[in-house]
Amino acid sequence: MTTVVDSRLLNDVLRDILSPFDLPPVEDVATRRQLARALLSGRDNGFEGLALAYAVVAFSASTEDGVAEVLAAVRDNADVLVLDGTRGGYLLLPCAQDQHAGLARELHDRVGGEVWMAVAWAPRRDLASARATAADVLRIANGRAPGVYELRHVLADFAVLRQPHVSERLARMIEPVVAQQHLLDALRAFISEDGNRAAAARRLDIHRSTLDHRLRLVERLTGHRPASPRALLTLSVALTAHSCPEVPLPH
Repeated sequence: MTTVVDSRLLNDVLRDILSPFDLPPVEDVATRRQLARALLSGRDNGFEGLALAYAVVAFSASTEDGVAEVLAAVRDNADVLVLDGTRGGYLLLPCAQDQHAGLARELHDRVGGEVWMAVAWAPRRDLASARATAADVLRIANGRAPGVYELRHVLADFAVLRQPHVSERLARMIEPVVAQQHLLDALRAFISEDGNRAAAARRLDIHRSTLDHRLRLVERLTGHRPASPRALLTLSVALTAHSCPEVPLPH
């Protein structure tokens, strides 16, 4: 299937989407960075010539080159406000609410590689809250495959991270499993395959009976039976609580 990105540069897509806003360009990179910092911090002083709402895209990459590729993809579009750091940053993309996820996916398709993006949409008055949401979603996403994530993809993990006392309890519960690599690998594979034993065993290149034995050990150590969908969700969230990395985003 031919995508928009296959046929046109992302900047062309952005210009088509943003054209109804008819915004005056902000050409200076430093000015764009200052505007992004102010809006994301909740300091909206009634700036003229800016959109009424934005998609907030928090992003990170496994390398500095990956970050550079993200920035290069939007550099020529003066309507995109950027707050960048060494290993990640924020993009502010003016758009309607029903366009924010698709726009982020178009950007990720253009960049590719080991890049993670979390996107949230908000009117200007709520951009600080959207920034916090996108940053937390990105933390969770960094433990998963590269791609574009929204809050709806990580609701359970997000709720736990916002409750430190629950997060700490879950992290302690899963610690004995994390301390044994073969059990951790078995649990992660089982979660990745949505509880499919045969697929998880193939992923690990072990016999299914070996996987079953390891999952029984996980149950013995945690009190939660991985074969139960509810327990598997608890174990998955516990792994997030234990291992969710801090993402080096700019302040």
